[in-house]
Amino acid sequence: MPKKKNQHLVPACYLRYFEADISEIKKINPKFCGGIYINNNKLSETWKLKSVTHQSLTKTYFYNLPEDDPKQPQIENYLSLIEGEYAKYIKEILKGKVDNENLSFLSYFVTLQFMRVEAFIDMFQGAWDKVAGWVDEFEGKDNYKTALKDISKRQLATLDLGNIIHPYAAIIYNETNFPFITSDNPVVSRQINISDALKIIPRKYLSENINESIEFAYFFLPLSPKVAYVSCELINHSGNLFYSESELENIFYLNYFSIVNSHKKVFSSVIEPIKGEGDLVKHLATRNQTIVKIYTETKRVISSGSIEENTEFKISLKLDDIQQANLIKDGEEVKLVEVIEDGHSVRGMRECKVSSIDYENGLVTIESKLRFAKLRK
Repeated sequence: MPKKKNQHLVPACYLRYFEADISEIKKINPKFCGGIYINNNKLSETWKLKSVTHQSLTKTYFYNLPEDDPKQPQIENYLSLIEGEYAKYIKEILKGKVDNENLSFLSYFVTLQFMRVEAFIDMFQGAWDKVAGWVDEFEGKDNYKTALKDISKRQLATLDLGNIIHPYAAIIYNETNFPFITSDNPVVSRQINISDALKIIPRKYLSENINESIEFAYFFLPLSPKVAYVSCELINHSGNLFYSESELENIFYLNYFSIVNSHKKVFSSVIEPIKGEGDLVKHLATRNQTIVKIYTETKRVISSGSIEENTEFKISLKLDDIQQANLIKDGEEVKLVEVIEDGHSVRGMRECKVSSIDYENGLVTIESKLRFAKLRK
């Protein structure tokens, strides 16, 4: 039995449903091999057609554990079993047959795919390695370093969180001429509020009168150029979701979030899947910026910006979007303020109050209420 060397982080059984239509090319060259179009996540290269089994889409022995038989790697074998089941259920869903059984399986598949990619495993393992290092340094041993080694891969065969996202799951059927795209990190997982949801989900499928300051977990996985899985508590609809030509803007934002969520590569069934790709390239090249989020009792204010002053109980923020700054009132209660740099939270503060605001320059100063509590004592 050969060694299972080249292992897919995004399975070939999934990627095959994004293969390009090469029927016209094969009429001229019957030996021509198809595949998917690949670009980097800034869309700054030429789209190249590569087979879903191409070596660039795999990692050598990525899921192997130290004790594995290279011919029978535990995690890779387990993932292969799930992929075999996927092949059965995805055919039903693509044909429009959606029931609790295949949707439940798909919820588990989405969760597993979310956790098996390089970006998640490196982040998850890195966190556990830090914990192990702290404890081992305290005890003067290497017990935890050994016990927690490769835990990010081992948990793939034991951890099942699909039941958490399943109650809010639905299938999107794309009836437009613009296909869904996917990536090397295909499961989009975000916290969204009602304003975010309106960009990606038609209003007719959403709950009404939702407080803008409340965010909900959102999961999205394109299944083919025409079908996708979505899960979000904001969806108030018991059946499938159908996107027509009037929802083209929603399709654009779904694809945009797939690009932003990607690790290194973006995959498509067609060349240049997004209209106006040139303008989007410029935007993607500069998207790693500082983002400011301010949650009041009824609003969520979000803008690019910068930190002007930062102390334990006080933070002054410059918001680039003056219109967003105008949504904040002087003296208003703030549930949470968060500053994100290059996708990572670098400053957060809860239970605060706006102590001053300069609407002309978008400068907002927020102070913790804990500070005032200490002063009263």
